[in-house]
Amino acid sequence: MPEALRRSALPGAIGAVVLIGGLLGALLLFVAEFTTLYEVKTASSVGPVRSVSTGSHHAYAMALIAIVVAAFAVGVWRAGGRPALLAIGVLGLIALLISLLGDLPDAHGNGLVANSSGHFEIASATPSGGMYMESLGAVVLIITCASAFILLGPPPRLQREPAANG
Repeated sequence: MPEALRRSALPGAIGAVVLIGGLLGALLLFVAEFTTLYEVKTASSVGPVRSVSTGSHHAYAMALIAIVVAAFAVGVWRAGGRPALLAIGVLGLIALLISLLGDLPDAHGNGLVANSSGHFEIASATPSGGMYMESLGAVVLIITCASAFILLGPPPRLQREPAANG
């Protein structure tokens, strides 16, 4: 292993925390894309009138975030690097914002839907597993980033070479 990579690599336990946390968060985000985000129900319906998948609700953005985070997590584990670690936290924050600002309002929405006889009924949406899974994945990524930075401590200071007087 080159000397530059050896010096920048994270200590074993911290690297393992980043790898496990990053891959777990990415897996949760990726799997959430293929589950139900919310179901719409009416008072007279036995089951859900409509269900919306998580991925179709935001154009599968979480799948892309999950793939990038997994690559960053492996990169941080193999070679270290605070910028890639920070990117994991920023992507986790973006995923949480998509979940809370984009998905949550629709998952708790109310409105009218047409029933089978053509009459309108009051309906309400309730969050399903996808909503919770994508939120948990985002929080895992943020916690992974924050805990790794806390465990690493402040970055090492660069030593300046003395200026040549001439």
